[in-house]
Amino acid sequence: MLYMSFYEEMNPADITIEEIVSSVRKFLPDISSKSIRFFYHGSYNVFEIDKKYILRISDREFRNNQGLEMLRSESEILKFLKKKLTLAIPEILYLHDSTKIPFSIHQKIPGKSLVFVIQELSLVQKKSIGAKIGKFLSRFHSKELKDEYLKCFSKWKEFFSSDKDFLRSFRKKCFTWFEEAKEIAYQYLNQNQQDWLTKIFEDYLNNDDNFTFSPRLSHNDFDTSNILIDPKSAKLTGIIDFEECNIWDPAVDLLFFDEGPEFIKAILDNYKYSNQKSLKARMKFFYSQTCTPYLVWGTQHNRPGMIEEGLKRIRKNMKMFPK
Repeated sequence: MLYMSFYEEMNPADITIEEIVSSVRKFLPDISSKSIRFFYHGSYNVFEIDKKYILRISDREFRNNQGLEMLRSESEILKFLKKKLTLAIPEILYLHDSTKIPFSIHQKIPGKSLVFVIQELSLVQKKSIGAKIGKFLSRFHSKELKDEYLKCFSKWKEFFSSDKDFLRSFRKKCFTWFEEAKEIAYQYLNQNQQDWLTKIFEDYLNNDDNFTFSPRLSHNDFDTSNILIDPKSAKLTGIIDFEECNIWDPAVDLLFFDEGPEFIKAILDNYKYSNQKSLKARMKFFYSQTCTPYLVWGTQHNRPGMIEEGLKRIRKNMKMFPK
């Protein structure tokens, strides 16, 4: 699982406007190449068209069947979520059904990513936004929405016969992350960093309480880059980037440690499930290990920028949660 950061904001596009404009014109015949503006490059190359549409083209690693299936899956999830949430979410208008250049186009939701404006907001405004996020996540993480999701997406039945089976499988997956970190990520870390990350994993994996949560539908990339606000009124306008959305540990949607204690307190004070056992310990783990996927993915796909981002993250995270 990848996590958004300024790495993606600085990462150049891996496809040119000239390479895509003819395909885009199949859906928007009147657009010119000058009307397409590059935004950022994470799992997708994201462009704005005529200030009205958002174009998302799969990263080069996903210009294949897998990338097309990812877009199809996200499209179905967005259709399912439509009118079920308290904030606007994207609606895919067009999907380019191609394994060579899979892309989607949706109407642009007004607003600016919170990551770019949060430092300009007053404490009162931050608390107000945090409260609304807590209420949004209360609905998103509700048992009712999870049950509806499982009924709608039959493919989950073979993986999700019960919470107990899910938690058993989830714990095994976390052990795999740890082994992968030691095998791939540790080569970049000094001894102090290795010791810190080992303790983070072992404290989490060896505590049975961390595997007693109720799995819920989770966004899985829920940070300030994917939360839109009106910069003038400081009101929330929407949530974007649902490509990672699935049944998971809902703690992954609460990792707002970088935004300050008042912000995260406002979220948890308005989050219906804030009293669940081990919630804060799980939040700490998911936040702390965010360096790992960058180091692993960057190594496996020859992305030096991602490796550099992973090293920045472990230094930052060690300051947040020292031994």
